[in-house]
Amino acid sequence: MKKLLLLFVIIFIANLNSQNIVYNIDVTNYKDDLFHVTVYVEGLSAENDIYNLPATVPGTYSNLDFGRFVKSFKAYDEYGNELPAEKISLNQWQITDPDKLAKIDYDIEDTFDTEIENNKVIPMAGTGINNEFIVLNTFAVLGYFEGLQTNPLRVKLDYKPEWTAGTALLTDEDGYYTAESYDHLADSPILIGNLTAAATTVNNIKVGVYVYSADTTINADGIMDVADDVLQSSSEFIGYSPVTHYNFLMCFLDQEEFIESGFMGAGALEHSYSSLFVYPGFGNFIGGVKNDMAHEFLHILTPLNLHSNIIQPFNFVEPTASQHIWLYEGVTEWGSDIMQLRSGLITPEEYLDRISEKITISDGFSQDISLVDLSLGVYSETITMEFINFYNKGAVTAALLDIRLLELSEGKFGLREVFLNFLEEYGKYKPFPEAEFFDLFVANTFPEIEQFINDYIKGTKRLPYDEYLAKLGYRYTAERPSEDTRPSVGLQMGLNDKQQLTIVGMSEASAEAGITAGDVPISILGIEVSLANTQEIFRKINSMKVGEKVKLILLRGDEEVEIDLPLQQKIDKHIIEEMEKPTGEQLKLREAWSKNL
Repeated sequence: MKKLLLLFVIIFIANLNSQNIVYNIDVTNYKDDLFHVTVYVEGLSAENDIYNLPATVPGTYSNLDFGRFVKSFKAYDEYGNELPAEKISLNQWQITDPDKLAKIDYDIEDTFDTEIENNKVIPMAGTGINNEFIVLNTFAVLGYFEGLQTNPLRVKLDYKPEWTAGTALLTDEDGYYTAESYDHLADSPILIGNLTAAATTVNNIKVGVYVYSADTTINADGIMDVADDVLQSSSEFIGYSPVTHYNFLMCFLDQEEFIESGFMGAGALEHSYSSLFVYPGFGNFIGGVKNDMAHEFLHILTPLNLHSNIIQPFNFVEPTASQHIWLYEGVTEWGSDIMQLRSGLITPEEYLDRISEKITISDGFSQDISLVDLSLGVYSETITMEFINFYNKGAVTAALLDIRLLELSEGKFGLREVFLNFLEEYGKYKPFPEAEFFDLFVANTFPEIEQFINDYIKGTKRLPYDEYLAKLGYRYTAERPSEDTRPSVGLQMGLNDKQQLTIVGMSEASAEAGITAGDVPISILGIEVSLANTQEIFRKINSMKVGEKVKLILLRGDEEVEIDLPLQQKIDKHIIEEMEKPTGEQLKLREAWSKNL
């Protein structure tokens, strides 16, 4: 009897102190471009008085500040009386008397067509609402109470009954999505709308594809064919099936909507059991989708499993940089290419063309920032335009590190094998120590690798393309005149934090004409620079001759600058070709390099 009474008291106290949190998101009225959010709560205490919306989220490495998009915010007790709620920072609201709080109501704007111009949210990390689809990154709409980031949560969505929803979240018997924590919820995007859907099983992985596209020729069945190749290749590269299920959520926008949203770039964002793609549904995009699918799926290895203790648990309120983003992004990008080579999806020539392209793009970025410094400074404004170099210099560095490991081990193991060994030691719930990872890497490979890390990952020494490619029997040429007789403007383009096309690199002749990095082209040859006008601009340039001048109007800071840029002869850069007579040693190493060991 006493035991029963004690058990009852324990259960009563546990229930008294438990926090129950349920979100309701209403998107039935898509015309107002708002997510109408109600958060029902009970059992809060004084320690839970702050409601946080993320300042940043995993995988984006940028300041997003979703609190900027909140249009209203009110708090109520169980009797409907309003409680004081003060906005104490860009992303935080403090509730007076949180122990009395029963619910909060707020409206939050979608990011696709927002009027906020500064620090634009990349589309795959944002939200979109229209009459045909809803892109819902949960972290962009829902927050969490201070101290309750690890609490289980439930979410109810109200949307058109005829629509389909795609997500990795599971539902309970009442139709609510369930998440074991806020991190789990933030890791689970949702795509809703007039979607096509397809499902299959690849190497014991249940794969779902959900696609929205105004163009009905782009559908889930077609994307599933691409997914099948990517997942087969990934599973061969990894050697096992790392997840039981995985969803590709894809939103393809028509040209008008893509341009009206102000997007100049697109792509995908990784999650543990899904990835969300926002892409233009026009032009030759399918190759980019395939490569992005390969990259995003491999992210289940890092950082979603192999990652530093500095990012677990993730700090949504104050961005914290890890020095190992070169690992999370650069090695993943390398893996997404090399796995396609080793599974036969691309030829060695196609793989080496990708390496050449990455080196060429990397030339347009600062050569004085190491991969470690780029990682540590990723949240600063000065690094914003340099971030994309992880996918170029970072991937090429990983490719050369792989060759060096294969050489030192006499073809017994490369970067893939070292990487998989680390995954056996560390994982989703066992992060590696931030400060010790390089030492651990050297201890698990060769002493010579410490010099490689010091020179090319911690340092800024020029990567030894010629020396390392020669080990495989390939000849590297820095540059030579192109056989393509069409003229070139000698500029490399990227995106700034406003999603504007920006000049990130240039030839010597273009620099002498007055072009500087960071210039934003407004018009070329009198044609406004936009995604819609790209083909027209290049048609005009291709009809001209080397030496003729092209009038550019550029935005430099707040000032418009006019420059007459002479067209130049195209120069092929970073050419990689097979040697005429590779040695037996070179061919032996190439054989190990071209397959999974």
